[in-house]
Amino acid sequence: MQLLRTLAVVLTGALVVSAEKPKPSPKPIPLKWGVLAFPRYVGLDAYGPLELLNIVAFSTPNMTLSIVAETMDPVPAHISNSAGALTWVKPTYTIDQDPELDVLLIPGGPGSRVAYNNTRIIDYVKRTYPKLKYITSVCTGAQILAKAGILKGKKATTNKFSWAEMVASGPGVNWQPCARWVVDGNIWTSSGVAAGIDMAHAFVKNVYKNETLADRAANILEVEIHKDPHWDPYCK
Repeated sequence: MQLLRTLAVVLTGALVVSAEKPKPSPKPIPLKWGVLAFPRYVGLDAYGPLELLNIVAFSTPNMTLSIVAETMDPVPAHISNSAGALTWVKPTYTIDQDPELDVLLIPGGPGSRVAYNNTRIIDYVKRTYPKLKYITSVCTGAQILAKAGILKGKKATTNKFSWAEMVASGPGVNWQPCARWVVDGNIWTSSGVAAGIDMAHAFVKNVYKNETLADRAANILEVEIHKDPHWDPYCK
């Protein structure tokens, strides 16, 4: 009888200790965002996600957005006329400064083909990735991730209009032909141009765990978000 009482006391104590075990702290959300800019990037690839993230930042303490480029010179986007580029973006940091980032977003555009062969840019992406919590690409920016070796053996997607060219530039990648965006570990890749906004919305919903804030940002932008990552009428 005494043995049974002793066992009961031990088991009760174990249950109390188990019940009082503290829950693990929530994983900190990534706050420091950087966009890699290179000549002739597509503006919407970068500005679409940035507009949504900028709204999110108003409600997210210590969240920062920055532009990283080869130099501090303004970087021209791809839209131009006979006089040259129509829009430019001013960098916050150079790639040599190696700013501390949590997330790096790489846009696409005609300039991604040049950046693909730019050793300085590819080396920056290679050495920065291990220090990031996440890396993302929009449109043909995925080929820069592929060249840096980050997508080897990973699932990824890219612009459908340039599909054949992108797949050829990224051998060893498990390219997903029909996807609005694809997540493989800490790598997020989206389809062409405007798909980057949907990816940014999904990122805030899933990584920040705040669909309400993601929806609010989309409503302020007055943009209809495609929430299904498999929605892709452009792959047909």
